[in-house]
Amino acid sequence: MARNDTTPRHIRSIWPPLLLFALSAGYVVWAQRYGFVPRLVPTIMGTATAILCLIDLVSRLDTALGRAVRVAMGADFDNREMAHDPPVRSEAGQILWMVGCILLMLFIGILPTVPLFILAYMVAFGRRPRGQSLLSALLVFGFVYVVFELLLDYELYRGALFDSAGIAGW
Repeated sequence: MARNDTTPRHIRSIWPPLLLFALSAGYVVWAQRYGFVPRLVPTIMGTATAILCLIDLVSRLDTALGRAVRVAMGADFDNREMAHDPPVRSEAGQILWMVGCILLMLFIGILPTVPLFILAYMVAFGRRPRGQSLLSALLVFGFVYVVFELLLDYELYRGALFDSAGIAGW
């Protein structure tokens, strides 16, 4: 696996793609307990993520196939996008942002979560001006609403607080 000895071993580890693959596969399996239409998006997203995880995993192996994937996709550690290794605290913070977004979607639904998450993330983490953040949040909200609710006539999840079944409906 070692192509560049200056790249830390934990950066080249196979565990991140394996863990994400397991989560993605679990997500796809979990989605199958819902009806045909509600499980479509989670199944597509989970399957696509699992495929990307497998490609990432293969690219980390020091095999002929791994080298071919690295050459074909430029997936090497010799020319990294970030010259530094982010601290674990920073990585944990990003995971907490995602968990918070998912919990908001579960409780208040997808439509209100989209602009709230974008606004909060851009202001708190991205340090962007509030006006610019609000505009971005509203534009993405409008896009999601028009595409899913109007054009596709697909009612996005409304959240446990607004669903008659509440949390029991999960």
